[in-house]
Formats: sequence, structure tokens, C-alpha cells
Amino acid sequence: MNRLQRRVFALTALAGLVVLAAAGSPSMAASKRPAENIRGQTINVLVPYRIPPAVISSFTKATGVKVNYVVTGWDATHTKLVVANTARTYIADVAEFDWSFTGQFAGAKWVEPLEGYLPKPLLADLASTGAAFKSGGKTYAACFSNDFRISIYNKKMFAKAGIATFPRTLAELGQAADKLKAAGIQYPISIPMAATEGGVTPWYLLTLANGGNLFDKNFKPTFQKPGSAGYRALQWEALAVKKGWVSPGAVSLDDSTAFDKFTAGQTAIVLATGPGNLVTANDKSQSSIAGQAVAALVPGLTGPQASFGLPEGLSIPVTAKHKAAAAAFIEWWQKPANAISIYEKEGNLPCGSSVIKQLAGNGKLAGGKVLAQELKLVKPLFPQGAPVWYSQFSSDAQGLINAAVKGQMSVGDALSQLASKATAHANG
Repeated sequence: MNRLQRRVFALTALAGLVVLAAAGSPSMAASKRPAENIRGQTINVLVPYRIPPAVISSFTKATGVKVNYVVTGWDATHTKLVVANTARTYIADVAEFDWSFTGQFAGAKWVEPLEGYLPKPLLADLASTGAAFKSGGKTYAACFSNDFRISIYNKKMFAKAGIATFPRTLAELGQAADKLKAAGIQYPISIPMAATEGGVTPWYLLTLANGGNLFDKNFKPTFQKPGSAGYRALQWEALAVKKGWVSPGAVSLDDSTAFDKFTAGQTAIVLATGPGNLVTANDKSQSSIAGQAVAALVPGLTGPQASFGLPEGLSIPVTAKHKAAAAAFIEWWQKPANAISIYEKEGNLPCGSSVIKQLAGNGKLAGGKVLAQELKLVKPLFPQGAPVWYSQFSSDAQGLINAAVKGQMSVGDALSQLASKATAHANG
């Protein structure tokens, strides 16, 4: 299952991958990494998401490398990585690398540039998402989760409420929520609102959906101004709680728990989620609404306006003990058969152009038509690139946005304080 989180990399180029011009699979030819006998080694892999055990066992069988695969929540993973990297202590041989890590992790030289470890054809195949992980002309992670924001709804619940199509505007979304409530869905919309990274992602998305950005080109905040896109976005979230469109308990829900309520049939709409979650929602082994979940464009101010991407990758920390084996594992993950297996079982949409082409060609790309349309609307949350102080901004936003949706602070006070903190980070 994909978390709802972070950046903002313009994946517009990826829209073409659904129709795809690139041909064939990337070569797994030898890279420039030093020759090393990796057989018998054991590597630690720290990633927030499961992958099929068969992928790991087949890697071990082929290479003789054992894998200790550790899964923790996204926020916990980020915290562990920051603590370990700051102390320059070993934590893993392969580690999670979110788009939002690039400025901080690459700037601090916490991770290895992958040009010396992975083959050029593989890096080229990942090029459409690779810019999110680049700094100073070097690539610091190999994308494994091609995540961007879409909406998902329960077509059976919509039919029961007499709603023929998914809302195109935020005003229509509120009207649909009222109809769904009248049809017996107590809280129609799932939106995570906890004081976590996943809890602030909907606010980011709604800011873009309202036709604006959080900052200007000089990183001066604009969201604190009444009538701005960011201001209207938070007002809409607070209204959603007040009107009962979302559960009052949403203020304590992270993205995974909010999504679970949708797959349990308790809500009719997930406002902000990733394409992989459509696979999960229609999987009988993981969802009670299998066959009813449908992808939709994210509603905007006057119609679907913008979405943003949250790609995640695999990196090799500079403190890794077995870097050649780590690189081999990353290559193995990216093999088309393995990437497709991970997508089909766990919902992480692959990043490689050749793999996307294969999925689209065999009709296995869930929600393919909607994904192609949404990808054309994807834009950066930070057009000039995520600032090095993004993690500090996110931490501040988590607490203040949560306080506003809880009603503990007014929208204006919360955003005014957040703007002041953002300005201080930018100046510091």
C-alpha cells in the first residue's frame, strides 16, 4: 500500500509512458561497481512497504545473498534514517529514499550516487522519475514507487446515492458527500488529517486543486493570505469535518488507516491516494469492496486542475556494509518481472518506462485511462525544487494543520504561524 506523502516532482513526462515510446527492457549489463564476490553476504533492507517474499527468495537463490527485510511506517523510517545518518552509524545496506530527502540527504552526503553502482540502461529507463532524486547532476536513488495523487471512489455506493459521475469540482464533491450521507454513508470521504506527513498531503493537494501554490518562486509563503489557494484548501478541510463529510476521528488518522476505512466499505471516496491503492482496493484478499473501486481525477476549483507526484526510491547509504550486494538487490527489484509482481501484490506502481509499457500493453495497468489523464495534470509542489528545510516545514505544518482541522486554532492563525516559521527556515 502506498503512503500519501511528499513531493512534487513534475511527472508530466511520464504521461507518455502509458502510451509509451520507449521499447524493450533495460539491460542488466554490468555496472561500474567494483567486482566483488557477494555470495554468502547478508544485507539489511529498510523500506516502509512489503514486497512479495518470492522476490526476495529468488534474489537469494540467484546471488547467494541473504536479505533481512525490515518494514516500518514511513515516518518511523524517516526518523531512523535521520538519526543514524546524522551519527554516521550503520542502519541498512538498502534504504528508503523519498523525493523530499534529496536536498537534505544528498547535501549531507549520506547516500551514494548510483551512477557508480547501477547500469546506465537501468538509470536511463528510470529517467522520467529520476529527476526527483538528482542533485548536482548525480542520482541518489532508483525509483520504485511511481506515486502521484488520484482519487478513488466506490461505484456501488455512488449508484445507490444516485450519483452518475465522480465530481469534477470541490463544490460538487461537497454536494456528492451530502447525497451519500442521505443514502446511508455516515462519513462519505476518507481524508487523513493526523499530525503526520500523510496528514498534510491532502492540504498540499487541495492547494494545487484550488489553482495555486504554497510559495512563490522565491520561497515566500503565500498560503497565509485569505483567499489564497492554501487558505481555501485548509478552509475546505475544516468544513469537511464540520459538515460530517469526513469522520471527526479523521483528525487522528494517518493515510494508511484512512484508506483502510475505504477498503472496509465505511467510506465512499478517498480524496488523495496513489495509483497503487486502486490495485489494493480491488484485491479480494485485502479489501471487502473488491470490484467496486474506480479511479477518478482529483476535483479542482473549476474542474480537475492539478495533482503532484510523490516518487520513492531505493538508496545505498554511505555507511552500508555491503554496497555491491545492495546494488545487486536494487537491480533485482527493478527487473520487469519483479517490479510487476510487486505492483500486482502490493500496489507500488513501477517507475521504469519499459515496465509501464509492458503493463499498459497487457491491460494490467489498473485505471490506465484515468492515470494517463491525471499524469497530464501533475505539477511540482515546489516548481523550483524542494527546499533543504522541507522536513522542518513539514514538521511545523503537521502540528498546525492538525490543530486547525481539530478546531483548536483558526485557519488564519494556523497558517499565519506556519508562514512565519517557513520564513524563518528559509532565512536560516
